[in-house]
Amino acid sequence: MLVIDDEPTVREVLTDALRQADLEVCSAASAAEAIELAAAGPVDLVVADLVLGDGNGADVVEQLRSARGADVPVVVITGHSDSRALTEASRIRPVEMMTKPVDLDHLRQTIRAELTRQADHRRLTGRNRRLRHLAHQANRKRKQLQQELESSAVDVEAAWRAQHERLSFQQTLIEYQAHLLRAKNDDDVFKELFRAFVRRSGGVFGVAMVCNADAELRVVGRFGVPRPDGLQFCQHIVQPIVNLTLVEPRVMTFEAAEQIELFDPAIRKYLAGVSILAIPLMPAPGELIGLVVLYRKGEQPFTDEDIALAELTGHSSALAIERND
Repeated sequence: MLVIDDEPTVREVLTDALRQADLEVCSAASAAEAIELAAAGPVDLVVADLVLGDGNGADVVEQLRSARGADVPVVVITGHSDSRALTEASRIRPVEMMTKPVDLDHLRQTIRAELTRQADHRRLTGRNRRLRHLAHQANRKRKQLQQELESSAVDVEAAWRAQHERLSFQQTLIEYQAHLLRAKNDDDVFKELFRAFVRRSGGVFGVAMVCNADAELRVVGRFGVPRPDGLQFCQHIVQPIVNLTLVEPRVMTFEAAEQIELFDPAIRKYLAGVSILAIPLMPAPGELIGLVVLYRKGEQPFTDEDIALAELTGHSSALAIERND
């Protein structure tokens, strides 16, 4: 606490009275000394006379507040109670204004009340700061948990979809095997193979071929939604695939436009956006007895699932055809 008064007796009485109240007090006899003392250490409250020998008490308080960047509370003491003194005091918004001679008990109570208010304010400010910090932490944790939950939900959904796809794929194979057991001839086998792809991934066109007595692959069936293509077109589209399969009998897929030079010039203009999937029918390694060529139009390529389905159904289809023979 800083007491500012240019009257030695008043200053001494105020200082002693406040020290007896167990307050830490320093005093200044002038405006200049008050500024110097305030710069040397923290000041929680100022008791200042309005009229000083080298200045105005209100001006000193304003300088202290400006230097500290805070609204330091002040109790104003004055020997005058006229309107001019009241106006001057009101400029610095004092905690209280007292006239001389000062009621020391009232002064001590006023100061105690103000210091208690300040302490309560600091505690409240500190608590609010802690609460804001905790709220910030809680909000950050909530966002983190929400992100983790959303991520987990995405992972669970992805896992569910993957499992659903696997189950659906297995169901397609089971249904296909069941239909194969009821197939009475090659045409039934090819129809079921075609339907398996249609049920699995949508519309598709196809050409079925089996080896004749001279071990030559011949077209024995054409399929398509809503109807199959003409025989001549089908022969033109499968001939390059036959040549590739004889060299390397394996499931293969490619875009016709990217291998346009393989096809007869008569059909090249129709091959834009055509995707081809070749399924060799081999009941045993090295034993090629047939070939199924599936193709899609309209830039709808075959997927990895289509290739997997072709690899798993090709062998079963070959066994069924061999059984029919």
